[in-house]
Amino acid sequence: MSHELRTPLNAVLGFSDLLDDERYGPLNDRQKRYVAHIHTGGKHLLKLISDILDLSRIEAGKMELSRDDVTVASAFSEVINSLYPLAEKKSQALLQRADPNLHVHADSMRLKQILMNLAANAVKFTPEGGRIELAARQTENQVRVEVRDSGPGIPPEQQKRIFEAFFRLTQSGDATEGTGLGLAITSRLVELHGSKLGIESELGKGTCFHFSLPVVAVAPEDSTQTSAPVPRARKAPRILVVEDNAMTGQLIQSQLASAGYETVNCSQPDRATEMAAELQPDAITLDLLMQPVHGLEVLLQLKNDPRTSKIPVIVVTIVDQPGVGTALGADEYLIKPVDKVTLLAAVERCLRSRGGAAPARTILVVEDDLSTLEMIVDLLKAYGYAVSTAADGEQARASVAQSLPELVILDLVLPKMSGFELLAEWRSNPRTADLSVFVLTSKDLTKEEEKYVHVHAESLFRKQNSWREPLIKQLERVVTFPSLENA
Repeated sequence: MSHELRTPLNAVLGFSDLLDDERYGPLNDRQKRYVAHIHTGGKHLLKLISDILDLSRIEAGKMELSRDDVTVASAFSEVINSLYPLAEKKSQALLQRADPNLHVHADSMRLKQILMNLAANAVKFTPEGGRIELAARQTENQVRVEVRDSGPGIPPEQQKRIFEAFFRLTQSGDATEGTGLGLAITSRLVELHGSKLGIESELGKGTCFHFSLPVVAVAPEDSTQTSAPVPRARKAPRILVVEDNAMTGQLIQSQLASAGYETVNCSQPDRATEMAAELQPDAITLDLLMQPVHGLEVLLQLKNDPRTSKIPVIVVTIVDQPGVGTALGADEYLIKPVDKVTLLAAVERCLRSRGGAAPARTILVVEDDLSTLEMIVDLLKAYGYAVSTAADGEQARASVAQSLPELVILDLVLPKMSGFELLAEWRSNPRTADLSVFVLTSKDLTKEEEKYVHVHAESLFRKQNSWREPLIKQLERVVTFPSLENA
């Protein structure tokens, strides 16, 4: 049921994303509104389906937890990073307070789901300029986790029903948008962890949801090990972003990072040349209207310094003078506002200019749903990957037997031969034992199935979640960057 419901919705969301990118041509204002409505409605429906399925599994006793040692501060950071754009729109302070060495025994994915539900509710109900805080502290052998807000508070009569399925809070007599399932699921997930979701609220002063989890004692050497950087399988291209406006710099870095690039920010243009000489990035993006040094002066310094003269420079500016920039040595000249596709294309051209690219081995996409297959293929090709496809398990087996791909993106629910059977066969064959496999599925996995996938595949992506940008980012860590095969 999960697979049948989520697969067509995944196509609706994916293709509305592609249309919104205007990859196949510009949209007029009305078309943009319609695409936005399609995407918003699809996301709402997907969330509703996921919530109903989660609640059904919990009530049927089918929800299994995979408990592990989870770092509380890390879980907090992931949730805050996800909700930051929403909080920023309302000028809200989104904070965390937890010892970096505080660990709990919990299901990592479900703990993040609990925190996300509580924090998202806090953002929704707290007025502009408010404050939301995720906090944790140890009390004996337990860790008390709290999500606090400075919102309007919850009336006592509603507090009694707040954890009921389909019950929605009201403000000034009006029902708030939502399914009324978030807190019901959150409460039950907390109970599965052996705790109870509590609430403290005072009208006009805010609300605190809290629960407790078993603490995990961590030896000092373990905490040191945890803080060590995780090595990448392949080195990603490094881009130096020279931009003195913090918001614009963060936007450019986010656009580049979503495509798998490593980024370094330089907010002091007078230090740009020295930073470039020290870091030797693969390319540089450069603003022009900066203080205390104008970007054209920085460009001249970069191109006249033997240490940096060969590094491609992409001017990204509001100044519409491409001729001047080119005359002074700019390799690309982009006028703000710059969309992600245009920026990535410019970076791609610059990287190619440093040595070209050899034909890459293909990425094999194994997917039986034709609309989902087309969407994945379009996404990969837009980022420069060579792609081959298989519509069922037998086609995938024959394709890999004939020619070994660089990587396989594999659905688990397939005709003729399942993804699990393919994984087992490939891992038992010395020729394919080290073949990189990403699993992309809408199947609700049992605890044993999820463990099997984590052991035998490099990554697991779920179609019911936002998977496109994480997939591209992870590809850059596993597959040789398409433009740098011969760099």
